[in-house]
Amino acid sequence: MAKNTAATDPAESTATDGRQPTRRELRNRRQGAAVDAAFRLAGQEGAAGLTMRRLAQALDLDVTALYRLFRDKDELLLALCERTIELALDEIGEIPDAEPWQDTVRRIAEATWQVQTRFPGITALTFARTTGGPAERRMVELLLAAFTRSGLDPARAALFYRTFVDTALGLCAHAAALSALNPEIRAKDDTTWSRVYARLPEADYPETRAHADALTAVGQKAVYDTAVEAILVATAQAAAI
Repeated sequence: MAKNTAATDPAESTATDGRQPTRRELRNRRQGAAVDAAFRLAGQEGAAGLTMRRLAQALDLDVTALYRLFRDKDELLLALCERTIELALDEIGEIPDAEPWQDTVRRIAEATWQVQTRFPGITALTFARTTGGPAERRMVELLLAAFTRSGLDPARAALFYRTFVDTALGLCAHAAALSALNPEIRAKDDTTWSRVYARLPEADYPETRAHADALTAVGQKAVYDTAVEAILVATAQAAAI
């Protein structure tokens, strides 16, 4: 059977209010369906499995139809990145007017971790990107408003905003990379502290030996939360200067 080259669906024939959908609405729907399929594909096959050809196959489309929805894979990746930010915004919810700025940043940090680690294949492909889209613009506004409420001047608010975002997404990407490892390799990495560091000569590595058990117990989320709190402390200190 020939692949669908038009990227259409009978369900698209009417808008939610019963009228004929516009071409823009149809395009947005088709792009949304493709993004949904890309999330499923990345979840099943990882970042390496998310290619335009594989996505077209998953949608039962000719790849040329997919390129009519997205100019190239990069445009698709930006759409995926926007979707993760939309999901994080949904988890953040409404921020009370009187909420302390630190709690707002913590709220955003927690939502970011939950979403980014839920979709490691997407995170691995998009964590370093800047979309400029509506979801990202909303997230930028929320974070800049929070750091500004700390008392920072505009230049330092921008610096601490960037520090927070790069740190949070970088640690999420680190978690995503670890989750993509072969289970045997991941297990080998996880036990390195006990297999190697806990057995080093104590005379040569006294501090490492003394902390070996504690190092083994440190989890990725604990590192993430500690980094967020360190940024909050540094922000407060900078605002007080």
